[in-house]
Amino acid sequence: MREPTRIIRAALSGRDGQWDLELGDGRVRSVQPHDPLRPAADGGLDAVGVIDAAGGLVSRAFAEAHVHPDKSYSLSDLPDGIDQAENGALDPFRRAARLKAGFTVDNVAARAERALRLAVSNGTTAARITADVDTIAELRGFEGLVQARERVRDLMDVQIVAFPQEGLLRDPGAEGLVREALRLGADAVGGWPNVEADPAAERDHVRRVFDLAEEFDVDVDIHADCFLDPEERMLECIAEETIRRGYRGRVLVSHCAALELQNDADAERIIARVAEAGITIAVIPLNLADGGPRGLARPQELRAAGATVVSGSDNMNDGWYPLGTLNPLDRASMTFWGGSYDDESDIDTVWSMVSGEAWRALGRRGGDISAGMPAELLVFAARDRAAALRDPLGGLTVLHRGRVVSRRRVMREFAEEAAR
Repeated sequence: MREPTRIIRAALSGRDGQWDLELGDGRVRSVQPHDPLRPAADGGLDAVGVIDAAGGLVSRAFAEAHVHPDKSYSLSDLPDGIDQAENGALDPFRRAARLKAGFTVDNVAARAERALRLAVSNGTTAARITADVDTIAELRGFEGLVQARERVRDLMDVQIVAFPQEGLLRDPGAEGLVREALRLGADAVGGWPNVEADPAAERDHVRRVFDLAEEFDVDVDIHADCFLDPEERMLECIAEETIRRGYRGRVLVSHCAALELQNDADAERIIARVAEAGITIAVIPLNLADGGPRGLARPQELRAAGATVVSGSDNMNDGWYPLGTLNPLDRASMTFWGGSYDDESDIDTVWSMVSGEAWRALGRRGGDISAGMPAELLVFAARDRAAALRDPLGGLTVLHRGRVVSRRRVMREFAEEAAR
């Protein structure tokens, strides 16, 4: 697809009227009120490289802060050894482990590439993706994700987390594998302290994760308190370790579902420490709820305290979740409802969790469109954010580094029209 030089007649969130964006060298060079003397291109990309938004919303692209594409499509593509009756009897942890045993570098690369291309088609042009690195998957998941990243390098930017899903102490040998993944170029070190045997081992797990982060000078991207259990208490420990190590701004903690069930006094104390530590929290609107609350980690209280909050996909069609779309608009909508947001102004809040704040979580500049920023852009058929959220599969053009990388055209035809 050709590289556009301008986007004209764009609607921009929070700004009246229509706007023209000048693009060049992969960046937004300027944002100016629309010049009606410029020729229109009828909603497409014309011969001289102009995208006519025709009054549609132009937004910064989406960023995915938390997803496991090594597992994507494993439930449908890797069913060998798990019959239907056994599948229903297994808890998600054991089901995921059974599927993971069937990972090969090739099938991980193919499934992950498929998932990442789906994400691009839905407007995501940057992602932090997580590879299970443990004695079950060994380095097969990581190596598969490295291959998938290379295959989509012209479509999106990808960071890879080396994640010891089965624990560090609980899974002897995992720490050495994580160290090897980091030596091979993993961008961040992961962890899940809650899977260890007791509180002392959980705290040791956190220390070991930070030791690895310091050794390789990488960020920490750690799961914590993932279940609806108020006795899960690792978020505060991670905040304390972040402060002690001077790792402010370099830690993302995902899930944190237990925070929703802890008493208000404890939650207030923990949230204050999270904000002090400069930790980013990735809430997961698909979090396993077991019929109870969503486990969205009190996003309103976290944001009010000054913490950065983003919304992640987590899993898709695997041992944890059978469904999933990798569509940030679905994710933002679920965060809106699950996070008890109810005002029209809150649409901007949940949008930021999959766009501007999510970019910040990946170490990039936050915020919305402005001159000088990279041209990671979306051109919607919808006229504003609310309309886009109401129609998550509407028309969409995706730009990465100033180049069109995906375009979705939608034709809706009804029976009486088709009969004419």
